[in-house]
Amino acid sequence: MKNDRPEFVTETDIARWDANMEDDPYLPAALIQEPTIREVCYAGLWLAEQLAALECPSEWITRIQFTGGRLSFGREPWEVHQQLLESYKLNELEFEPDSDNIN
Repeated sequence: MKNDRPEFVTETDIARWDANMEDDPYLPAALIQEPTIREVCYAGLWLAEQLAALECPSEWITRIQFTGGRLSFGREPWEVHQQLLESYKLNELEFEPDSDNIN
């Protein structure tokens, strides 16, 4: 996978996201040593920040982030995450019912 990181991503962003990943007790350190996985995580953290700024509900942010990670398999993660953000802004995303909340 080539690195198509957008120009708007700064070194400050990367440092913030690195700290976020290193402090995450659910994210295995060995996993984020893989450059492709790390880039997917950067794109996901960027997406989460963008969605939070749009006042997206936190439970949706998590679901959209995970979807972005899954859709990134074999694809360029920044493109995938930017498309998800645009779809959210255009109200084009559809959410399946959470299996924990189905009666």
